[in-house]
Amino acid sequence: MSRREAALAALQALYDAADDDSATGGPDLTRRIYPIVSVITEDGFERLAETETEELSRAMVEQRHTRPEGPNAEV
Repeated sequence: MSRREAALAALQALYDAADDDSATGGPDLTRRIYPIVSVITEDGFERLAETETEELSRAMVEQRHTRPEGPNAEV
């Protein structure tokens, strides 16, 4: 799994948890509030810059809106 894929998977899990638990916050694109995302690789620990977290959050939200089981899915 690439660094990007891992960060997107973590954001997806957080977003899914926020759907089930009102105390869990996911990204808020309108107010520009994003989770803190860090990756740990064989090279060590790295906290992603907010600009990268924003881009990943926007990509993840867009994916959720376009996937078949997303909010626009036919029932």
